[in-house]
Amino acid sequence: MERNYKTPPIVWLKVTDYMHGWLQRELGCDAMVGDQRVVCLQHLPGMKEAMRMETSRDMMDRKPVVNAMSATRRNCIAVGLDLDAQVMQEEYGLDKESLELFVPVECPRMCMTDTGVLRPWTLDVCLGREQATTIQKLIRQAFWDAVTEYDRAYAKKMEGEKYPAVEMIEAFCADTGTCEIHIPAMRREWQRRVKREKERA
Repeated sequence: MERNYKTPPIVWLKVTDYMHGWLQRELGCDAMVGDQRVVCLQHLPGMKEAMRMETSRDMMDRKPVVNAMSATRRNCIAVGLDLDAQVMQEEYGLDKESLELFVPVECPRMCMTDTGVLRPWTLDVCLGREQATTIQKLIRQAFWDAVTEYDRAYAKKMEGEKYPAVEMIEAFCADTGTCEIHIPAMRREWQRRVKREKERA
């Protein structure tokens, strides 16, 4: 049977909730999984190398990766939560709210297995432990780089006038479709980052 190449291979990756709006808006592609856009990360610095790292097959792993899951595993957990949320919480430590932290990420057609062999990226393939952590770091860096660039543009727009950090964060959230409930957490992390940068200078 001929394969459908319109829908790319995907894996589900856990991403901080306040980054979802930016991811969907800036990196979302045309492919959809339910009501979520598949996120395309390949052009981010370091991502091609990260995608070539060893993957895993989490349906057969006794200790699966906790910050990523294959499409098959995610589908099974979603169905399980609909059937008996309490059992799924006890067995897998996941509820519907925590499952929503995972976003669909487009993957290459081929993956590197843990034995060093290239294989097609199927629904059963998950990111490896080191691979998932590396990709999370790359997303986090890209996100805060985007906020930094937004802050520069916002400062220019304010023409030198001082403004509270929360005002810039509110504008960023509005422009990226990020829910306002995430503003306090984003502001705290932004201020920590600004403080660290000042201390390094």
